[in-house]
Amino acid sequence: MDAKKLRDYREKLFRDVYSGVIPDRFPVSDGLSPEFLIEYAGKDFLITQYQYTAELLIEIGEKAMELVRGDNFAMAWARNPISLMFQKSKSFVMSKTGMIQHPEISGLEEEEYDEFIKNPFDFIVEKIMPRYNAALDADPVTRSINFTRIVFAQMDQQRAFDIANNYLIEKYGFFSPPPGTMGLQMIPFDFLADFCRGFTKIVLDIKRCPEKVLEAVEALMPMAIWMGMTPEVSIFGANMIMTHMPTFLNQKDFEKFYWPTFYKLCYICAERGQAVWIFCEDDWTRYIDYLQELPPGTRLHMEYGDPKLFKEKLGKKMVLSGFYPITLLKTGTKQQCIDKAKELIDILAPGGNYIFGFDKHAMSINDINPENYVAVMEYVLENAKYENPGRPVTTEKREDAVKKFSHEYPPFKSKYIVPFEEFIKDYPVVDERVVPYMKTAYEKYTGMVIPYLFIL
Repeated sequence: MDAKKLRDYREKLFRDVYSGVIPDRFPVSDGLSPEFLIEYAGKDFLITQYQYTAELLIEIGEKAMELVRGDNFAMAWARNPISLMFQKSKSFVMSKTGMIQHPEISGLEEEEYDEFIKNPFDFIVEKIMPRYNAALDADPVTRSINFTRIVFAQMDQQRAFDIANNYLIEKYGFFSPPPGTMGLQMIPFDFLADFCRGFTKIVLDIKRCPEKVLEAVEALMPMAIWMGMTPEVSIFGANMIMTHMPTFLNQKDFEKFYWPTFYKLCYICAERGQAVWIFCEDDWTRYIDYLQELPPGTRLHMEYGDPKLFKEKLGKKMVLSGFYPITLLKTGTKQQCIDKAKELIDILAPGGNYIFGFDKHAMSINDINPENYVAVMEYVLENAKYENPGRPVTTEKREDAVKKFSHEYPPFKSKYIVPFEEFIKDYPVVDERVVPYMKTAYEKYTGMVIPYLFIL
């Protein structure tokens, strides 16, 4: 099958799964991170991160084809050490092995909650960003120079990854969501814990000042909704949620601090026709009944848990993936690895709503035995066919299940992000005929810069 036909076939697989239809076969996802692929290509991991080019990434991607068997391979986004250098980042630091890690850090003090609640975005760019990035804690000129360096470094790396991924997609016929349809969905409590207060302090806060925490997560909602607005909406796209805190909370605290805004954001995405893809970090078994309440068609990637229980309770309503322990590919025999794949397919594939995937990605060359990896992927592909393609997974209409919450929150506002009409008030317009072009340029370049205002 040539690349174009293969891509069309793979696109149909994902369209069927995401539409609640049993596909010809279930889609299959690889589990190889850019960090792993750099090492597999024989490159020095630490040094390579400082010299990304499209040509280098294509070379690494071509070498990866020795292992890749999945339908939607792409070299995922990676943190940018050159940008981190220009930031003089304290929130993401590189170890001696080259791995970039997020240390325990706090940019919001307990006595600052009230100020944070008034406008979280403005507080973040004014106070937390300079506290986390020493290069932004400077006089206006130096800060502007450093910020420009950061933007260019980020854009340069992203361009290299985009060119390389597009090349591989076209050459090998991989499925890829349309541009502008994938986004990161910030979850208020996770954000407050991970990027504002820090893990240790948030655990104390929910005991010492619970009302302030609740006010803060609610105050973050307009920003979370705004940040989750993708330029385009497609059945192939999704807002991606990387959960962290739920399994560190007891059920009472989860229900009080985490679930309400998480739940509403999932439905706010559904209101505009956008699905959510959720990485459920750790074991969510004790929250499985909560997950049943999310919009139909929600895509759940599970790390741990009993796949039988999740299939039984969620298999008709949600798209499931994950569960396969990536560590087995290192510790198990080839037959043990294949047997695990068979076990999971037998449990999760019947009735549809399934995409094969590993619980997490291999991050280092030492994480897996490549022979076991290929053996598992080839077994999975050989046993992915359905006998009843085209049948609906459920008769429930997804649009009938959408609950509306967006009206509960005011539009996002910040003194740093203003509409064109306000921006142009003190600038003379020489001819009204050019105003539409000025507005188009303003919105284009503002949209390009805004993501970099928020570098933590």
